[in-house]
Amino acid sequence: MTTINDLAKRACETYYFHAAIGMDVTTQSFCSSIQDADRPYVWDLNRIFGITAQTAQEIDQAMAFAEARRQALGYAYISASPFTAPAVIARLAFDDYREETPVIQMVLQAPLKAIHPAGYSLQPVTSDTDWQRLYELVLTDHSEGARTRGKKVEAHVTRGMVDGYRRKTGPCRFFLASIDDTPCAYGSATIAPNGMGMVEDLFTLPAFRRRGLASALIADCVDHLRHNGCIDILIGSLATEPPKALYQKLGFQPVCVTRSFMKRRP
Repeated sequence: MTTINDLAKRACETYYFHAAIGMDVTTQSFCSSIQDADRPYVWDLNRIFGITAQTAQEIDQAMAFAEARRQALGYAYISASPFTAPAVIARLAFDDYREETPVIQMVLQAPLKAIHPAGYSLQPVTSDTDWQRLYELVLTDHSEGARTRGKKVEAHVTRGMVDGYRRKTGPCRFFLASIDDTPCAYGSATIAPNGMGMVEDLFTLPAFRRRGLASALIADCVDHLRHNGCIDILIGSLATEPPKALYQKLGFQPVCVTRSFMKRRP
């Protein structure tokens, strides 16, 4: 029988797998890290995660690695899970790392059906034209700031993030949702090696909200993942944002929280 703890472990594995797709990954000093040397200004493409340190000496080594990254990049961005040692979290607080908004990791095990709005269509992002359309939607997403913790993201950072999305092609597929042939939403579906699927990077243009578009897009992503062998489906929501209520209504249940910590160079 699968326990909540088992689901939480697989959820964290899937979450970090998704982050690492298409990236240079290194494992040393009791942690793993991803890095994009061409886009050092994109936090999500340059983060430390999977800290396994347990003893004071091991934590010292992990934090020394983080400090080296901070000096090189101007910041250190660290992700932690419920399975990160409490002493690591305490050390991050002691070293003046600022905690970002936590992400509630939610898992769907039940069937999911949604009513598709009139005029709705879905297409995978494959061509250069599709990727440009996705970029334009992401620009609007980042301008709004709801998914970026209220921060306004500069256009070159958005371009860097979309380039990162494109490198995830393979295990991860992006989709554009349209109403009457007008692209107005996007999302992604990722197949992890542990058999769990992940729905991520969801956004709908403000003018098209409250029509059931997000529910239809999520349902289609879930269908794609289940047709490719995934039974349990992961989705994450910032703890302070409204989408968590929609996800629960669709059948996703919270299993754990992942946390992120940031420290900038003075």
